[in-house]
Amino acid sequence: MNQNRQKFFWLIPLLIFIGLAVLLWTRLGVDPKIVPQATTGKPFPTFSLPSLADGRLQTVADLPPQPFVLNVWGSWCPTCAVEHPYLMKIARQGVILVGVNYKDQPSAALAYLEKHGNPFSINLQDSKGDLGLDLGLTGAPETFIVDQHQQIRLHVIGEVDDSVWQTQLKPCLDSLKAGGGAGCR
Repeated sequence: MNQNRQKFFWLIPLLIFIGLAVLLWTRLGVDPKIVPQATTGKPFPTFSLPSLADGRLQTVADLPPQPFVLNVWGSWCPTCAVEHPYLMKIARQGVILVGVNYKDQPSAALAYLEKHGNPFSINLQDSKGDLGLDLGLTGAPETFIVDQHQQIRLHVIGEVDDSVWQTQLKPCLDSLKAGGGAGCR
């Protein structure tokens, strides 16, 4: 009986190793910045949040009627500060950006935008994080592509830089503007 027990204890690490190997193998080649979420392909969550600019309540009906980029940011977020100049650049190119100021103090967020510029056509104040929760956020920054039917088509975690813009966000946005959506993968 003691010999069987020793064989069993050697089997446990082997099974754990095989399980981890299978788990890692299934994730090979998957971009960790693109997260398949329960919200992808679903309607944008309903909300009633104040505008950061003037405090007026905004709802889904106030979102742009054409495809747009939604960026979740905070003045407290160091990576948001790194991506901010790139957001300013694409906003100057005519890209419609909607901001969600996430779990931030309005005064700090407004001071940040005053100092660094405001790339957002609409900026929602999500102080409690309710919209963030409905969007399935893991933190900030996170960026979404929303289509003309207000469905979430793409969710990218992390900094928007030229590589992320050119390979993920822009192809999806361009495809939606052309009446498709094949670029949203």
